[in-house]
Amino acid sequence: MGRVGTAFRLFFRALKDPEFADRARGLLEGSAVVQPAPALTAAPVAPSRPAISPRAEAQRSEALTLLAVLQREARLVDFLKENIGPYEDAQVGAAVRDVHRDAAAALERLFALRPVMADAEGAAVAVPAGADAARVRLTGNVTGQPPFRGMLRHQGWEAGQLQLPEWTGSAVAARVVAPAEVEIPAPSPS
Repeated sequence: MGRVGTAFRLFFRALKDPEFADRARGLLEGSAVVQPAPALTAAPVAPSRPAISPRAEAQRSEALTLLAVLQREARLVDFLKENIGPYEDAQVGAAVRDVHRDAAAALERLFALRPVMADAEGAAVAVPAGADAARVRLTGNVTGQPPFRGMLRHQGWEAGQLQLPEWTGSAVAARVVAPAEVEIPAPSPS
């Protein structure tokens, strides 16, 4: 995680944890001293009861985090869960344009996707001996020994970065992809 991600984590943790905010302020002002980790000793230590944190760290699958980002930024889950049968093709096409644009922007921001092979699809390419099967999949009439020559059918994709936001919610909400939304009406004039 880069400095920006760390800054966001620190910001949100400081908002919800006053003690942490005080320690962070001390670090920023240069008045806090960071204690080094205690050295390990060979002397036996009597087992003690583990300290129970008032709020155990919630765990969340990175897959759910990605799905939540695609829902929040591109409404992907809403689109896929919608029954599109009753809509005209033009209506579906208009919706797809928005979902496509917004999902593509989110993927680019999070992963900076780039082709595994830079050649254009349809180009003749050589696959050397020792090529990683996770990077290049051979299909068709694969016989003989490498190097192999063939036609590039798909460039493949690889992530140039991984910038998924870190989950800071509760354990109860760790599986929520999108929260339910409840609109509270404005009070009626008296």
